[in-house]
Amino acid sequence: MKLFSYLANKLVILVWIVLGISACDQDQLLPVDDYYRFDKLGQLKMSTPPKLNYFLGVDTESIPLSVTLIENDGESISTPQETVSFYSNNEKLASESFVPNKAGTFNLVGKLAGKTSNTVQLKVWDPATLTIRISVNNRTSSEFSANGADSLKFKVELLSGTEVITGEVPLTLYANNIQFNGSFATTSQGEYTFTARGLGLVSNQVVLKAVAPTSYPIIRLPVIFHEVNRSQLTPARIKALTDGMTNAFRNNYNRLNRTKDENARDLFVEFYPATTGLDGSTLAVAGLDRVVSQKTSFEQEDTYTDSFNSFWDPTHYVNIWVYPNITGAYANSSWAYNPYVTQAMTGFSVLARGVKPFLPFGIFLNGSHLNLQDTEEILAHEAGHLLGLAHVFSGNGSNFNGCPTSDPDYCSDTRYYDRGKYSDNLSSAISERYRRTSCSGESYEANNFMDYYFSYNNSFTLEQLKRVRHAVNYGLWLPVPANGFNNGRLSGVKSLVERPEDLKYYKPVICERP
Repeated sequence: MKLFSYLANKLVILVWIVLGISACDQDQLLPVDDYYRFDKLGQLKMSTPPKLNYFLGVDTESIPLSVTLIENDGESISTPQETVSFYSNNEKLASESFVPNKAGTFNLVGKLAGKTSNTVQLKVWDPATLTIRISVNNRTSSEFSANGADSLKFKVELLSGTEVITGEVPLTLYANNIQFNGSFATTSQGEYTFTARGLGLVSNQVVLKAVAPTSYPIIRLPVIFHEVNRSQLTPARIKALTDGMTNAFRNNYNRLNRTKDENARDLFVEFYPATTGLDGSTLAVAGLDRVVSQKTSFEQEDTYTDSFNSFWDPTHYVNIWVYPNITGAYANSSWAYNPYVTQAMTGFSVLARGVKPFLPFGIFLNGSHLNLQDTEEILAHEAGHLLGLAHVFSGNGSNFNGCPTSDPDYCSDTRYYDRGKYSDNLSSAISERYRRTSCSGESYEANNFMDYYFSYNNSFTLEQLKRVRHAVNYGLWLPVPANGFNNGRLSGVKSLVERPEDLKYYKPVICERP
């Protein structure tokens, strides 16, 4: 009996020891639970997977899921994901991952301690229900030049009905059944059939013809600078400016040594200081006409009238007026006029041959822009206007029109953007100021001469070449062969352009600087 009582007491003690150990274990769990502080949990933030679109038969691996636990005070809580329950379309998942093994839209959330995370939506597509659409996005013609530089860029879209599936899509481009990446250029003439393939699908076909490179005769344009009330221009400076304009139009200009546009082209136009004056005699300083005006400061409209006092025949000279002390709204702007042509082309104004100038057709260089490190770029920009090119955005001066419904410069190979939005959100980082976001959402580096600041200013494109050559061939008031001027050879004595008795004001293309 005593033995039984002794054993019973020992058993009781053993039970208490076991219970104590269990209690100790339980006590150790409590600090862990308190460490995670689920009672202080403010929110769960579901992490977004690397992509949101998946394809049956292609994406077969499980997609890891995770949430971040955030306390009421905003601090993150470190905790194993095993403590979180994950749900897809309100059905609990077996683990911390999602398997894309059936088509549909899946809304994923994580739950813990009575809290529910934000929703992450994934889509799993059945490729058999999809189509691929391909188009060339920098071309209006069915031909391109087989010069190795005329670059084609394609837009490839994966569609579910009319819905475009965005994000990373496993599609590949082909030209005549040969795979290529990105843009396409060739030196081999012939017909090319372009398709996009992927997911077991083949797109529509785009058929384009690579033709022999076009060769253009070089057009040389004599320049006369009308320097008003100043004596800053020297023979060396005039030559440097016209050489810079030539380099820009011959695709040889790159002051900042940045990458040129992939469609950059030689426009086959050169500029040089005029050597012969109106009376046929040799100019004392090539390319220079010093002018005295009774006015000492000028608003933009003042220069319009005043310039007729020194407006040399534009069929024999490119007139560039240099006015000092510009005041008013355009005090920090230079400007130019667009040409009139005798044959129609979209974006040009048409007049019959023989119509006399009724506005001061030429370039107006602000005197404060004469000795800048980028004066050549300013003049190349203004000469672009004179030869039929528009800005690569919709706007004039400091007035901008957002993203238009049609291409504002009529050139399909130049990107255009919302200049007003860019100006309103100008980055404090200088390098970022040279980046643009096109109206189609593409981020790119600005390098076209027909852009505003900040731009690397080193490229004219193929489509711009076509417009310049149209102006050269059909321009009404330009020193070109169509108007009897042949690359520097003058015949007879020329005169000033008479100011029309009923002179009307026509606003030029205003180009503002910062």
